[in-house]
Amino acid sequence: MQVNLDEAAKSYPNNDLVPITFTEDEAKRLSQPHGDALVVELEIAKHKVMRNLIDGGSSTDILFTRAFFQLKLPDRTLKPVKSPIGGFSGNEVMPLGWITLRVVFGTAPCQASVSVNFLVVDSPSVYNTIIGRETLHALRAVASTYHMLLKFPTPNGIRVVDGAQTVSRETYELATTARFRQTEPTSTKRRNPGECLQVGTVDHVDYGVITGAIQLGSLDPRDDFYEQRGSPVEDLEEVQFNPDEPRKTFKIGRLLREPLWARLIGFLREHENDFAWTHHDIPGIDPTVMIHSLAVDPKARPIKQKRRSFNPERYAAINTEVEKLVEAGSI
Repeated sequence: MQVNLDEAAKSYPNNDLVPITFTEDEAKRLSQPHGDALVVELEIAKHKVMRNLIDGGSSTDILFTRAFFQLKLPDRTLKPVKSPIGGFSGNEVMPLGWITLRVVFGTAPCQASVSVNFLVVDSPSVYNTIIGRETLHALRAVASTYHMLLKFPTPNGIRVVDGAQTVSRETYELATTARFRQTEPTSTKRRNPGECLQVGTVDHVDYGVITGAIQLGSLDPRDDFYEQRGSPVEDLEEVQFNPDEPRKTFKIGRLLREPLWARLIGFLREHENDFAWTHHDIPGIDPTVMIHSLAVDPKARPIKQKRRSFNPERYAAINTEVEKLVEAGSI
């Protein structure tokens, strides 16, 4: 890791004495309250790159392959990596390699140029890069997600890099609601230095301001399973079993026509008591029908699991559900 804070440092001998502070006034420009991630714009390899996540919880700096391809970096520049990294869900992901790129934080005269060792990870992402602790520590940078600011000392004073709250919110919403496709760059022409990099494409999204930007998948192998989950092919209409008990309802597809619609509703209402509405309606299953057992070695020494801690609201919810099971005799 190399950091160049300019030769002007000699003319700013007391730079280390300048404190980095945040004030409430700096947060007034934001929509409050918020829980948004700190996403900034950076210059990487002489290209302006959008959607860079500042993540002090990441021990490594990540460059996602889509951004790597769009920067037209030759594969031969990748250096081999011998060990995997931990994904968001605890699984291990093997990077394609690592590469050193020059990253500029801020604008002149208050800016810092850093040589960052990026791990190149083959995963679709709403972010182009993730800037982790190593780079933040090299810059002596302090990030505040509350203020949506990144501050670091330079020879010309404290530099402030603003986070983009709107982009951060749109990115998060895309990551949780939209499906993204990962496509190879269609052009082999190398980008001109300084050209703004927004990579990837987005399907079924109404936010025109972000169409064309790289968007996020996770490093969770369960994503492939979730992609295959079925969904209704038609709108559903909620119907009550009994007007005197509005909580007892069922849903029927609106494409079903008469007389089948009326016949199905009548059939379900006729068998209302066959449905379980409370824990008391589930007395249990006869062991002769089905039983669950654990294949545990009886000679193995039992180990008590460490008790998990929850917030008061979750404790209350857990106690309420357990009391229902105890009252019904299920446990």
